[in-house]
Amino acid sequence: MHAALCSVFALWLGFAVPALGAETPAEEGKTVRIATGEWLPYVSEAQPHWGALGHIITTAFNRAGYQVKFQNFPWARGYQLVKDGVWDATMPYYCSSDREQEFYCSNPLVSGEQVFFHLKEVPVQWEKLSDLKGYSIGATLGYYYGETFEKAESSGELMVKRIASDEKNMQLLMMGRIKLFPQDKEVGYSTVRHMYPHQKELLTHHPKPIHSKTLHLIFPRDNPSSPELLRVFNEQLSLLKRQGVWERYMRGMRDGAYEKPATATPPAGKEH
Repeated sequence: MHAALCSVFALWLGFAVPALGAETPAEEGKTVRIATGEWLPYVSEAQPHWGALGHIITTAFNRAGYQVKFQNFPWARGYQLVKDGVWDATMPYYCSSDREQEFYCSNPLVSGEQVFFHLKEVPVQWEKLSDLKGYSIGATLGYYYGETFEKAESSGELMVKRIASDEKNMQLLMMGRIKLFPQDKEVGYSTVRHMYPHQKELLTHHPKPIHSKTLHLIFPRDNPSSPELLRVFNEQLSLLKRQGVWERYMRGMRDGAYEKPATATPPAGKEH
């Protein structure tokens, strides 16, 4: 990206991007290709730097001399492409014990708290998941909602229907077609702000979290380049946290800076 344009982005976002001089020039062929999806406010093709997590990842790898290419895929497809070694990594994902059998997980990018969203007119009280037996629950393909939820879903204790996108689940929730939608708290409110800016007051969440876990950049174990990419990224991520860069990006995310439209073409096109 042109240096002058980077400066415009920095002023507009309200926090500084790392100085270009702090980055190591990329060697030929040193490109990390990351499959991801739309998950505002964490990551989005339409936002500056692909959102806050894209900004963190790009800055970390750039400092180590790598270029980064992101591309949007449906979540389940992107996950499979990375698992098959077609792409180098994907994010953001929780790291379950099953997932760690197939992927290396980076140090945490951010902590995420999953909650049940519902319309304010629909009363919801629960202490254990079995309290929700009578509720229709929408969920998204490829997502992990915690061990307890996954077991309750697979056993049939909960009435869960999975579909391909968060946006469709939010639409079904606002239409009353489902009663509950489990989602990261930050993501849920960002989604409803974009989809229903004049109806967002109709939505709320139950304060009891389904689970609280960290989100990660994950690399396939079958890819021989993964251990080195993991080492480089973790090293640079630790530096970003110690130097306060990570906190600036997170503060920008919480303030909504990344939710403003990007003013330049993102670094990779969306799959059609």
